[in-house]
Amino acid sequence: MPKPNIFSVSLPPPVRALLDAEAERQQRSRSYIVSEAIREYTTRRQEEEFGAARDRTLREGLALTPAERVRLAEDLWRELTRGRKPGKAWTASFETFEDYEQWRRRGGEDQR
Repeated sequence: MPKPNIFSVSLPPPVRALLDAEAERQQRSRSYIVSEAIREYTTRRQEEEFGAARDRTLREGLALTPAERVRLAEDLWRELTRGRKPGKAWTASFETFEDYEQWRRRGGEDQR
């Protein structure tokens, strides 16, 4: 295990009291509580940023016309397969969501 780095931080007395109380409640060190708090905070921020980017991409995609969506999909496919031999193209369509679920449960592969 790598040797931990020492890091100093100044806390206002009320925050220090909260930290001490939480450390005592959990019977853990203050360092452990601070480390976990930072880990949780950064994870939550990354998830929020990912969600915001996903929502932005969805809004931008929905703003495109159907023809623009097809063109974008074709461009992305060409970029994805650049330098590779693409597999045989196929399309799956379903009458109902239950049909899709059954197909997915069977492995979701081209079943022609």
